Amino acid sequence: MSATTKYEPESELREVLAHYDLGELVVYVKDTRGYVNTSYTIELRDSSGQKMYFLRKYKIGIGENDLQFEHSVIKHLLTNQFNLIAQIFPTKTGESFVRAYKENGDDQTCEYYAIFEYLKGEDKFTWINPVCSNEEIQNAASVLAHFHAAIYGFTPDGKRTEPKIIELLPSIKTNLEEFSKQTRQTPFAQKLAEDLPLIEKMIGRTLTVLKEQDQGDIVQLVIHCDYHPGNLKFDKSEVIGLFDFDWSKVDARCFDIALAIKYFFSNWEAETDGELRLDDIVTFLQAYQQTLENSSGLSPLNAAELALLPHMISASILYILNWTILDYYQNEVDELEYLGYLQHILNILKWMDDQKNWSNLERTISTL
Repeated sequence: MSATTKYEPESELREVLAHYDLGELVVYVKDTRGYVNTSYTIELRDSSGQKMYFLRKYKIGIGENDLQFEHSVIKHLLTNQFNLIAQIFPTKTGESFVRAYKENGDDQTCEYYAIFEYLKGEDKFTWINPVCSNEEIQNAASVLAHFHAAIYGFTPDGKRTEPKIIELLPSIKTNLEEFSKQTRQTPFAQKLAEDLPLIEKMIGRTLTVLKEQDQGDIVQLVIHCDYHPGNLKFDKSEVIGLFDFDWSKVDARCFDIALAIKYFFSNWEAETDGELRLDDIVTFLQAYQQTLENSSGLSPLNAAELALLPHMISASILYILNWTILDYYQNEVDELEYLGYLQHILNILKWMDDQKNWSNLERTISTL
């Protein structure tokens, strides 16, 4: 595809669709929920009628190895009867994505697109302040367990650029140090500088524990790495769809669960912002464990994983903090919106740095 002087979504989408035999574009609606990729719900017409699809334009900088990884994971899951996810439609040449080369002066960049099945169901939540019922929590935990069981032992194609969390934590510390030197004095930068000692303390403490842990006791598999209520489709309280696998990578299973705990069970309301809802965590973990009790492959979380889980929750918060900081400094974002995200994450770190809260969290998980 050739570059245009003015961004025209319809023209761009038609150029992408020319690589497929799916029909003619009738209507498109941009998805406003995503932060990383640009996506559209599209309706196409062919000889059999009209049908909806989901078209994704991947973020700049993603590599083909990342796409091969993600798409091989999706294909494996569908082959293994994990049918809550969207299939990827092949292009006319049989590939799972479209390449689009753009000229920018003397440079040439490549953008990637893929078309997915449109998942039915209700978008009940986003990643911000989701408060789920007990039934929704239990069903979401069971789906995560089934996903882990379906992907366990699979070796994906390609390679994920992002390393495991134990290797990423030192990079997060480096990022913090670099961005703290920025001369851009904003409320976000001031808040980050104010709480930098706490962040560095939590990175050091978490990394020390992870390095001391015998990794042979920690199950490694392909994780979703963005498992939150906003990436689930519901029919009443039942989860009927799971999407957004573009963050997936090979890492510790308990890190995936820790990320889910942060997303599902951290309060966002003013008076309790940053607190973790311990009773809901128990509900989630019990449902996860029960789902895998009679599994012939993947077993429930073992004693080592459960003991490490509070530290993985710390790691998950630092992981989301890193995304927030990188996105803030590298892209044009809403200052107040990202200041709110930063404050929320720092509040969780402060909550976890309180010895009483930490002890309660450890005690809660140890009862399982």
